[in-house]
Amino acid sequence: MRVSPLIRYGLRTVAVVYLFVLLIVPVGLIFWRSFEHGLLQFWEWITTPAAISALQLSLLIVAIVVPLNVVFGIATALALVRGRFPGKGVLQAVVDLPFAVSPVVVGVALILLWGYGGWFGGIESAGFRIIFGFPGLVLATIFVTLPFVVREVEPVLREIGTEQEQAAATLGANGRQTFARITLPAIRWGLTYGIVLTVARSLGEYGAVMMVSSNFPGISQTLTLLVHSRYVDDYNEYGAYAAATLLMLVAIAVLIAMTLIERRVQSRMGDASPEATDPRKEGV
Repeated sequence: MRVSPLIRYGLRTVAVVYLFVLLIVPVGLIFWRSFEHGLLQFWEWITTPAAISALQLSLLIVAIVVPLNVVFGIATALALVRGRFPGKGVLQAVVDLPFAVSPVVVGVALILLWGYGGWFGGIESAGFRIIFGFPGLVLATIFVTLPFVVREVEPVLREIGTEQEQAAATLGANGRQTFARITLPAIRWGLTYGIVLTVARSLGEYGAVMMVSSNFPGISQTLTLLVHSRYVDDYNEYGAYAAATLLMLVAIAVLIAMTLIERRVQSRMGDASPEATDPRKEGV
């Protein structure tokens, strides 16, 4: 079907205006309000003890949640694509549950499970605090970020099939060698995108962590909770904008770092390919 230039350019204009109004304008306003009083004032707002503690706590949560989700996500995706077992459809639904359930409901459920008087509330009686402590923040973040790696790796596994893995097995490779040299390189792009989504959601999660956090600075206050606390409780509007800008800068830095690492890995693999296929190096 041929589309007239007028319709084509009209659709492009609508898309650009839509993104400009809903994304670029709000983000630009936050940046502008953050630096409205000067760079020095912005620096003072993001270097307070509460801001530094919130940043450290947010990054620590990311450092714990991402590896756990990578391991679980790859294992679950392999089970869903390669495995045949009873309850496979139930597992598919459970993986998508965080997409359907409100993060606030997730926080309430964690309180009912791990809070005082909950099913596993006896742990708190032993002196190990889950709810309103750091472990509760980690549990809430793991739950809301659960599907990202699974849903990005699963279609890649379906696309590549099992032919290369079977060929490696016939050549004598064991399961670990096959995964490391065949499966993992094949899914690296989906895995990378899943990691990026997990990092972004971990840094920006608010609803679930709000329910299980005491919101005390230095104990269980993340960057998102700091933004809310400054804006609502402290009436520090510009301090909230500065914390929000810090959160965005951290997310952008993570995305840039992931992109640079991926390009470096890709270039190394590209340099190694000619050497692996050079007949002179194989003694032919």
